[in-house]
Amino acid sequence: MELKETMLTRKEIYSGRVFRVTRDEILLPDGTGGIRELVHSHGGVVILPMDEQGNVTLVHQFRYAQDRILLEAVAGKLEAGEEPFPAAKRELKEETGFTADRWTDLGWICTSPGFLTERLYLYLAEGLHPGEQQLDQGEFLRCETMPLEELGRRIAEGQVEDGKTLAIYLKVLLQRREGESNG
Repeated sequence: MELKETMLTRKEIYSGRVFRVTRDEILLPDGTGGIRELVHSHGGVVILPMDEQGNVTLVHQFRYAQDRILLEAVAGKLEAGEEPFPAAKRELKEETGFTADRWTDLGWICTSPGFLTERLYLYLAEGLHPGEQQLDQGEFLRCETMPLEELGRRIAEGQVEDGKTLAIYLKVLLQRREGESNG
């Protein structure tokens, strides 16, 4: 049996500034019908800026949906039709003031594939040059720089709960491990 589900009809339930919601009638692999409610997003970018000493810069940002401040990797949403890499460069400059000489594409992740179409594109930014933050109107955050190992400790102790930050930390660790084994 092929595991593919096929859309039969789609009805838009909501359309807003950041996402839209649809209700799809589908055909399941066994030939029966089903319903899928999807949240459609343009996706986003996640950046981990790392200096020559192995320190990373993250942001503290109040997240209304969680009703608290979270420690997160630098990130931002994609506009309709926007390519991820230019967006990553833009978000790094806006949120931290940094520009970077070297970029490593770490791939992408599905944030919650059961109902959300969002893909987040992950980048490691190195060869950093400081500059002034250029925060969007209504955007408030504070940067914190720490050794990569400190970020790992905070993750292990449950102080970092943001999924995109956990994912990019893991990707950077794996990329560094691969580099050491090939070096």
